[in-house]
Amino acid sequence: MTSSAATPVGTNERHNILDALRGWALLGVLTANMTTFIGFGYASDPERDAALASRFDDLAELLIEWLVVGKFYSLFSLLFGIGFALQLDRLQRRGEGAARFARRLLVLFLFGLAHLFLLWMGDILALYALMGFALLLFRQASDRALLRWAVFLWLVPIGWSAMIHHAGIDPAGPIYELAMREFAARGVDLSISPAAWLNDADYLEQLNANPAAVLLRIGDLTYQLRPAKVLAMFLLGLWIGRRSLFADPSAHRPLLLRVAKTGMGVGLPLALVRAILHMNAGDSHPLRFAEETLYCISTPLLALGYAAAFTLLWSRGRRAILSWPDPAGRMALTNYLAQSLVQSLVFTGMGFALATRFGLVFVLLFAPALFAAQVVLSRWWLARFRFGPCEWLWRSATYGRAQPMRLARPVVGTA
Repeated sequence: MTSSAATPVGTNERHNILDALRGWALLGVLTANMTTFIGFGYASDPERDAALASRFDDLAELLIEWLVVGKFYSLFSLLFGIGFALQLDRLQRRGEGAARFARRLLVLFLFGLAHLFLLWMGDILALYALMGFALLLFRQASDRALLRWAVFLWLVPIGWSAMIHHAGIDPAGPIYELAMREFAARGVDLSISPAAWLNDADYLEQLNANPAAVLLRIGDLTYQLRPAKVLAMFLLGLWIGRRSLFADPSAHRPLLLRVAKTGMGVGLPLALVRAILHMNAGDSHPLRFAEETLYCISTPLLALGYAAAFTLLWSRGRRAILSWPDPAGRMALTNYLAQSLVQSLVFTGMGFALATRFGLVFVLLFAPALFAAQVVLSRWWLARFRFGPCEWLWRSATYGRAQPMRLARPVVGTA
């Protein structure tokens, strides 16, 4: 088979359902991340109590921990695996190997490093890229093997948590200690009030401290064993992509119904118990182990339940509402990075320093408002250009040449 010239996926090859679902996942990720940016994740109890409308914090935290945290990054991971299957199929049809995808991952890793060191410690792109390389090892695996590995990788963190809380062995501990020493070496004392420091520090001061913050991020990922969880969802996505469940949902309706009923019916109550434990576990090792165990069970179930329910609704003609965030989903990389930039400018000393000024309930207002603005801007942009700016850079670097950017004629009123 002779291969044609390498080009990125064209507009006519896109799967709108995946773009729309990716858009909703992006809103969920924004909501979860904003709990940190708004100051709730690192504020002291007095700082939380002084925030506007703090009396609603418990309710807001319960809703976000129950329905959002973990579920939408897992959904994003699932979509990554589906995209991997689509791209592998396309490469194979053109007679190419996986080298092109590996180059794409390398560029994504560089985006992640830039995000980590220049803007925000909470980046997920670098981990996605690294786990993408691990995913390449499974491209010839059978469907049964993919499912078995996915289940195994979601169960391993339970044993990891047991080792931490019952055996007293915490591999993340030395990483956290190193991060604290690195902060101290850079003249940053977080023991008094991380929120106060972030509000006062300008961009150059934060930039100087970012290497220490990256160590904190590595500590968090290690404590959670997040790489295993991400790879598990990648594998499930690869399995789904191979079977093209999204391409013809009506043909797979019985399976989708079972997944939706199980995912929502089991995942929702377990996630609720997990959220309550998260809010009340404190330093209790048995309660934290129980909470982390429930997380490992409920999170993938609920993420899959969300995806199956969405697909079923899509197949029943509810696309007018469900497709609303499609433009943002088509520019997911640009919008994800823009979210970090906007939130840094609003909530830290880089800009208006509003962290800890608002109670957690405002996340439920601010996140949809910011995302709605991104949907509008994305729709305007894609009516004139083929890709988002970061997507264009990603594709151009992957294919080794500048890709055509501007549409021949602006498309008015398209989503």
